[in-house]
Amino acid sequence: MAGGDDWSKRTIMEESLQPPAHGAAATTPWVLLDIRAFMANHRNATTAMSETRSGHPIEVSSWTAPPPRVSYICVHCPGLDSKKFATEPTIIAAEADLLLIRVAMGRRNIRFKSSFHDYFVYQATTPTPKLTLLPPPPIDRFIDHELGLLRCCASPDYIVAALCNTFESGYFEYDLHIYCSGADAWTCHPISLHGLVDTSFTHINTKAITIGGKAGTMGWVDLYRGILFCDLLRDTTKLRYFPLPPPLSPNNSLTGSPRPHRDIALVQGRIKFIETRLHVKPGSIINGTFISQGWTAATWTAPDTNPWNQGWRQDCKLTASDISVDDSKMNFELLPKLFDDQGTPQPTLERLHVGHPTLSLHSDDIVCFMAKADQWDDDAWVLAVDMKNKRLKVVAEFGAERTLGIGYAYMSSNISGYLRTAPGIEGSLKRQGVC
Repeated sequence: MAGGDDWSKRTIMEESLQPPAHGAAATTPWVLLDIRAFMANHRNATTAMSETRSGHPIEVSSWTAPPPRVSYICVHCPGLDSKKFATEPTIIAAEADLLLIRVAMGRRNIRFKSSFHDYFVYQATTPTPKLTLLPPPPIDRFIDHELGLLRCCASPDYIVAALCNTFESGYFEYDLHIYCSGADAWTCHPISLHGLVDTSFTHINTKAITIGGKAGTMGWVDLYRGILFCDLLRDTTKLRYFPLPPPLSPNNSLTGSPRPHRDIALVQGRIKFIETRLHVKPGSIINGTFISQGWTAATWTAPDTNPWNQGWRQDCKLTASDISVDDSKMNFELLPKLFDDQGTPQPTLERLHVGHPTLSLHSDDIVCFMAKADQWDDDAWVLAVDMKNKRLKVVAEFGAERTLGIGYAYMSSNISGYLRTAPGIEGSLKRQGVC
């Protein structure tokens, strides 16, 4: 890491200064996008320029690859050392041709203070992408999972919205902060859930999703419990609640981040939700790791408008042992060969530590999973699985040095469908993805 030997002063990981090598840019309509930027002067046809609040030049470039390879952005501030950043620039949200990027410059201890951060909207406009600095945040701490993007219908305009719990009355009082493109400042809209939900109601934002439509609907998701919907173009004083499907393991406590186990997205006009459950060999948990005995994944869908009328429908459910593999195709050779204590070969997909399910925004049945031989390894793979046909489609390598365990590392994005074609960084590639 950069910044000296004192951990308290470290800001940028050394791996963040070395972008991975990609070949030709993705021609797929969606990509997996690393949430952490790389810090490098890697310009291409997608490069957009702006200035920070302090007046320093800043450039953002997109480097895409077909899923399940992971795409990324490069951030470069000419003449500014990477040690001047409190942490890696982070992609907070992605919607259509837009990315919301948070940039924190200064000492490491300001990396969680929004009032010290610069927020940019990157827009993949053809032929010249744009990078727009937003006005300063209205509160000292936006939580990343509270922020979402809305592309207004048939318009170049967009909205950035953050639903923030005021903590004045448990989980019942919120401030909806809205920024409309071209405005000079954010606006604030108080919203109360009193009388609309049960007194035992709990909601912790872990992801924002965009439904869109004429009402400009957005949803703030507690991936353990449910979705709070708001029509940003119609009524910013009202929230509606839609619970998630029952968990695969009803007796499990809802603790820790749900992002390593769950995902939700709008896919082909329906809200799609996935949950995974890892099966741990009894008595194998030692020093924070364990032996996997397989895993289960299930998907559900609900209508994007009035989901209360039909509710959730389970579409697919499978276990690792259900998945068929043609090891002569799809880069299966990239996966490690695993053995038990007696040296007996073990079923690879069952023994891997698997999580971080990420829904394809293009194919209704494709889900990408992060896999490691051990959850603390730096080497990882992304598996593209056809849930409907229970088939492994593609395997891609993923450098997980910047990811703790099987944590939240990348997101789905449609931005590849809007970017001007740009040559990739020279490098060796396995067969490209087909998702």
